[in-house]
Amino acid sequence: MGEPDLRAAAEHAARAFAGGDAPEEPHPLGEGLIHRTYAVRCGDRDLVVQRLNTTIFRNPEALTENLLRVTEHLARRETRNQPDRRSLRPLRARDGAGIHRDGSGDVWRAFLRIRDAEPARADAGPAALADAAAAFGDYARWVSELSGPPLHTILPGFHDFARRRADFEERVARDPLGRAPHAAEAISGARRACEDLERSLPESSVVELPNRVAHHDCKLANLLVDAASREPLCVIDLDTTMAGTWLSDFGELVRSSTASAPEDAGADAPIEIDLAAFAALATGWLQATGSQMVEAERRALPLAGARLALMNGLRFLTDHLDGDVYFRQSRTNQNLDRGLAQTRLARAHLARFAELRECVERALS
Repeated sequence: MGEPDLRAAAEHAARAFAGGDAPEEPHPLGEGLIHRTYAVRCGDRDLVVQRLNTTIFRNPEALTENLLRVTEHLARRETRNQPDRRSLRPLRARDGAGIHRDGSGDVWRAFLRIRDAEPARADAGPAALADAAAAFGDYARWVSELSGPPLHTILPGFHDFARRRADFEERVARDPLGRAPHAAEAISGARRACEDLERSLPESSVVELPNRVAHHDCKLANLLVDAASREPLCVIDLDTTMAGTWLSDFGELVRSSTASAPEDAGADAPIEIDLAAFAALATGWLQATGSQMVEAERRALPLAGARLALMNGLRFLTDHLDGDVYFRQSRTNQNLDRGLAQTRLARAHLARFAELRECVERALS
């Protein structure tokens, strides 16, 4: 479906959530790789309307049940000023459901848009990074207080490193599209990085960490801040909130916020780690979660970024070998370049383990 058709579908979907107000023309919002998201003005309300990727999220009803439970819990817990800006507010369609299926079978949902807010940025400085990490840590701590039955496991094995590595090796062996020879450098680099990570942070030690509720996608783009004051407001993109480890959340935050090159830099651009940024993230994260983390979790924090970078690298490379069916691309071989860059980032983290450990120790003290 082309962009004009998607916009028309988004406008139609917005009518299901608009409460009688006529929607204006939708505009693309954000740069997510999975769902398609649009901003739509409806009367005096700003909506965020999103078409779910049901190829990946195959049970929209369970996804929506999780979302409603988490957002209602956070709304009840919120005691700060401007509570309506500090948690997502999913809307219900005319029939009372949390999702709307259009005539083509596509699944849509909508939220009230948080006004005068924008995504956090990695270049905002150490103090802002510490605040962002604390906001993600607060989210992790608060959703772990959720009462009732466990949340649905929306994506089984999502951050199961052993499974991601096995999937990668299976695709290399099968090579369904004949792409493995062209990706030989990336494949060998990923294998070496896996061996290095296993020596430094054995997967057997990770699986023994406490089972908690985690966001699983703690990129700065998934934190809204006040456009003027830069104060953290609201964690968004909650689809992968489910059982896991907090190592995933801190690791994804580090992976996505400390590299000197873009996620898809490939093999040519130099990739360094911003130690000041890492130190700020460790300080903020431990400020929010340190009293609840066990010693094994604290010891693993310096290599959390390496683990998540390499896991994402394996996922990008697997998708490249599969024909780019999971992560949306804006150019040819972008997933291959993403895989190369993330593998190189993991090796950069491993090379500076001693300095990263010192940053964590200073944050703990």
